[in-house]
Amino acid sequence: MTKDRILVAFDGSAAGVAALEKAVAITDVADASIDLLYVIDTRSYQVGFSQQPDVDGTILYNAETRAEIELEEQAKPLRARGIEVRTHLRFGNPRTVVALDAPKDYASSLIILGRSSKRLTSRMFIGSVASFVTENAPCDVLIVANPNA
Repeated sequence: MTKDRILVAFDGSAAGVAALEKAVAITDVADASIDLLYVIDTRSYQVGFSQQPDVDGTILYNAETRAEIELEEQAKPLRARGIEVRTHLRFGNPRTVVALDAPKDYASSLIILGRSSKRLTSRMFIGSVASFVTENAPCDVLIVANPNA
């Protein structure tokens, strides 16, 4: 029997940390590994107003470097505890990557992500990643409450 694979959507926020902590708790009682996923939203780095806006390469490179460091800082102590952790850095729309692309690519049996905001205005204008993931993911989804929200 193969290990279950838990996909954790991580962005360095308190909600992301809470999601990772929940995944670790699950690995303590189940035969599972963790795929720690950081998605850089490339829409945040676009400049210009044309149909095909350019992406600022320097800013994107700096974001990529910070994300890689953050992923490894989170994964290293877990690996030291014997937890199988794979880190992944992807680019694109976080909703699509977390809900559709990554679960298929990593054969995820569970997606865990943190709820970042309870504010209706945030969800209306920005869109809720958690809502999209729960509606579209091919596997079970666990939303972890943000202790700071």
